[in-house]
Amino acid sequence: MKVAILGYGKSGKAAEKILISKGITDISIFDDNEELDFLSISVFASNHDYDVTVISPGIDLSRYGISHDMIKNCTSELDLAYGIMDKSKKIITVTGTNGKSTTTSLVTQILNLLGVKAVACGNIGLPLGEAVLDETIDVFVVELSSFQIDLLNNFHIDSGSILNLSADHLDRYGSVDEYYLSKFSMLKFLSQVAKLIVLDDESIKSKLVDKNINYVYVDKKFERYPILKGDILEFDGYQFDVRSFKLFGDHNLLNLSFALLLASSVIDIKGDLTELVSKLTGLKHRSEIVGKFKGVTYINDSKATNVDSVMVALESLKKPSTLLIGGRDKLSDYKPLANLINSNVSKIFYFGEAGDLISDQLSPLLKDIDGRSFLSLNDAVKYAVKDAIDSESVILSPACSSFDEFKNYTVRGDKFREYVLKYTEELDD
Repeated sequence: MKVAILGYGKSGKAAEKILISKGITDISIFDDNEELDFLSISVFASNHDYDVTVISPGIDLSRYGISHDMIKNCTSELDLAYGIMDKSKKIITVTGTNGKSTTTSLVTQILNLLGVKAVACGNIGLPLGEAVLDETIDVFVVELSSFQIDLLNNFHIDSGSILNLSADHLDRYGSVDEYYLSKFSMLKFLSQVAKLIVLDDESIKSKLVDKNINYVYVDKKFERYPILKGDILEFDGYQFDVRSFKLFGDHNLLNLSFALLLASSVIDIKGDLTELVSKLTGLKHRSEIVGKFKGVTYINDSKATNVDSVMVALESLKKPSTLLIGGRDKLSDYKPLANLINSNVSKIFYFGEAGDLISDQLSPLLKDIDGRSFLSLNDAVKYAVKDAIDSESVILSPACSSFDEFKNYTVRGDKFREYVLKYTEELDD
């Protein structure tokens, strides 16, 4: 059997391991990374006569003038992983536009704290193809991107979630509707008894009207379900004091609600969970408090690479606050940010390749907001630290990709932390 693997990142490497474990050795690898000694994907595009082709989620075939339909027996690392997985194990999936990684991490932490051996995998970092090789794991909590869902053919989900939906990846999808359709195609892999946790939002609920699915709606205002009574968030049979939760912002409280409901689909949860919740930690680069200096709180939200995720962060801010926004544009419309900026932000600092573009869109809509432009994130942070006042929040929530200055959003977030430390120490000297 001749097999081609397109893309040799984490997913491609995990796929190769699985194939070799099955005795398949006639494997050709294609990757456009010049640092790797493989043929380019354009070579595959000119001759794709293979028995099976494993496509990594980061590969956009349309760039090479081909589609999935043109290739015989397309599959993915996730399909291969499910093929060798012990079917007595459980799969929980988390998808949506924002909050996937945080929710995936929270589900995993909750299950492990309750004595269920779980692992976070998929788009969050560890490929499912590696995770399934660990025989001690009982539950695989899989973060699913739209690109990964597009490649699924043979998969099974025991419980899943759609956290939210907003425009994203329009540089790869032809329209918002096409992007949404990708997310909802996950539903066909739900088991007949699966529980689906979704946001109580009409754009999502309307797609479920004709579906025979066991779903639970989560209200982001905590007025219907779960219900916030004072400081106590109540579910069916369990509750906790929200003051024990360490993560920043109401959006993370919503992520926690999804996580608890997903965890409760595989283990019975009851009673007061305040102590359990107090042990939960957040992920780096996602509304992460990186430090406090002279009354100023610095927040690293580098993972906020689209407008909707920035709106979520802005909802949790209050004046005085400074927003650092910029990077490489993803064909986004930034104007919807204006109302929240006017309400909750005092200063907005534009930086990087997309800085002027964002400023041109937002400046005419902002009232009494101090707006400044900088060439780089470094320059923006340096000024923000010097200019900050007591009780202020300074947040990096860029609404853009990082590729104008940095390899990825994690490097950008790490640099933000480095810059904050450097310039606050200089102030202290």
